[in-house]
Amino acid sequence: MLRVLGMAGAILLVATGCAAAPGPKPIAQMEHVHSVAADRGNFYLASHHGIYKWSDEGWNLVGEEFDAMGLTIDKGVFYASGHPGPGQDFPNPLGILESRDNGNTWTPKTFTGEVDFHLLEVSGDSIVGIAANYGVVVGSQDGAVTWSNIATPSLTSLSLNPNNGVQFLLTSEGLLYLTEDSGLSLTEITAPSGITKVDWSDNGIILATDSTIYRSPDLGMPFLELSESFTGIKDVAANGVSIIVLDEKGVHVSSDNGTVFSLLP
Repeated sequence: MLRVLGMAGAILLVATGCAAAPGPKPIAQMEHVHSVAADRGNFYLASHHGIYKWSDEGWNLVGEEFDAMGLTIDKGVFYASGHPGPGQDFPNPLGILESRDNGNTWTPKTFTGEVDFHLLEVSGDSIVGIAANYGVVVGSQDGAVTWSNIATPSLTSLSLNPNNGVQFLLTSEGLLYLTEDSGLSLTEITAPSGITKVDWSDNGIILATDSTIYRSPDLGMPFLELSESFTGIKDVAANGVSIIVLDEKGVHVSSDNGTVFSLLP
């Protein structure tokens, strides 16, 4: 059981950039890209050396360097976990960090120095994450004030309903499950076989197998296969009409709900 910390925001350290940001870096030169995210038409990577944004025809470091895990974005607010970078005066692991300026500066939110979240999902006051160094899934319904452990099957992905944080979808052993009570009970949902990733965005639900992306506009509606084929999908995220896919070939992005994808360098 994880120790419940005090009120969120009790730690007032803030990360600020000190030096000029380096130039664009191709994904092939990045070490360990952990996950991807999309927000308001922009695309992001969370890597061993920080968070990168696609801009000016290249991947540019946002803010300070740190080992960014569990990157997620909720209504314009960025959340991440991981381990501090060489220029940050934060305890290790980072717990949950919050950024309200698109990842340029970060403030510790909770579990600083205690938990390394390898997966993190936020929807309003609802937070669910995989605490990797404890081997458990934990959740909060009050903005990180109180926490409880969530019993789940062995999972490969989970995603909260962006409009109702007590609902979330998870993938386990190629199947899709829904909880409507913050994980107290699970119901299997009809979905394509062999899925490993799910992302529940403001514009629908995205599922991924090793090579195929499926999209549904809402729960209870069929999942339609997108025409693009991929190789060894590692992560997928969506926001609005934007979809970003990380696979063995690199990063693929779409700005038209997955009709056309482009492979970014």
